[in-house]
Amino acid sequence: MTCRPICWGTAWLACALLAACGRSNPQPPPDILKTQREALDKAKATEQVLKEAAERRDSQLESQQK
Repeated sequence: MTCRPICWGTAWLACALLAACGRSNPQPPPDILKTQREALDKAKATEQVLKEAAERRDSQLESQQK
């Protein structure tokens, strides 16, 4: 009589494990670094714009001082 609950528990555990292992994930995992790469690209573009603006400003200042 004590074997019956143990057998049911073991059978339930085996079914749960098989059901969990049998699932497939059709969607690819999300690209967690995509937003970081995009932010880095935007920051690099902004840095380039600021460098160009500083160069224009410096050249204008130099031409005004002459």
